[in-house]
Amino acid sequence: MSDQQLMDYFKFDEADLFANHSGQFSEKQKARLTGEGKSDKRNRLIGGIFLLLVVGALIYFFTTFYLQSTDNSSREQAILFGGFFVLIFGGFALSNLLRAFAKFQVKLLKAEGPVNIIKVERESTSGTSGHTHTTHYFAYEMHIGGKSFDVNANLADIMMQGDTYALYYSTGSENEILSLEFISKAN
Repeated sequence: MSDQQLMDYFKFDEADLFANHSGQFSEKQKARLTGEGKSDKRNRLIGGIFLLLVVGALIYFFTTFYLQSTDNSSREQAILFGGFFVLIFGGFALSNLLRAFAKFQVKLLKAEGPVNIIKVERESTSGTSGHTHTTHYFAYEMHIGGKSFDVNANLADIMMQGDTYALYYSTGSENEILSLEFISKAN
């Protein structure tokens, strides 16, 4: 393990580590995190507007169906299903739009302690109702200072199990490792 290997793997430099060690973001990190925040806001805004268009289409469809129906049972179903889907898609639209216009906040946090890289089994479910498919796969997690981070398997070639590190990460859209430093060898 060398400092340069850690810097190359996690894509940080001495200026990033110095700023993080002082409890600050480096200018390069601020620019990257701000860019990611803007991208996230833009995607949420686009998603919210799209969902509002879906809500409008649903209202049009169910209103037309309601007005063209001749029996009360069909009209009740139009109100019931229309209201249900409008509430669901409207809720998602509102959630996306509120998050798009919320102030983007990122915090710098630190985790320190012995490193433990483990292989975990996870599952992913996909498909439609009645035809779901569950896939099992393996991922690697680095545990340090009571925190867990997803990493690649080859990190175990750089960091030794049990060695103590100080890890600096950001919160925001997701936990992102910004920099880390070696503290001491395992006993």
